[in-house]
Amino acid sequence: MGPTVGTLKGGESAITVKNTTTDLLDEIRKIKGLTSDYQVAKLLEVRTQTITSYRTGRTQMNDEMALRATHVIGRATAPVLAQLAADRASHAEVKKIWLEAAKTLARTSRK
Repeated sequence: MGPTVGTLKGGESAITVKNTTTDLLDEIRKIKGLTSDYQVAKLLEVRTQTITSYRTGRTQMNDEMALRATHVIGRATAPVLAQLAADRASHAEVKKIWLEAAKTLARTSRK
């Protein structure tokens, strides 16, 4: 997934990165009916700057934040943690293994 360009307060351009973290943030907004990242930050009990760092790709959710986020939306945690590990992996083979694990975990968590 490639970056997309958005607009920050004051008209500045910002690049939004698409990854597991941003997908999870978008899912929280949709499921909870939130209209801003400020509301997401309050729900997750973090600063708005933290959400902005996630959106721009400066940082990704750590495992504890992913746990909190999945609990908020009632989603299985294990597949998300595996997907985040795949996002962080710098070696292609390691990334592939984590992606396969995420798929397996997603199938088994639906049962």
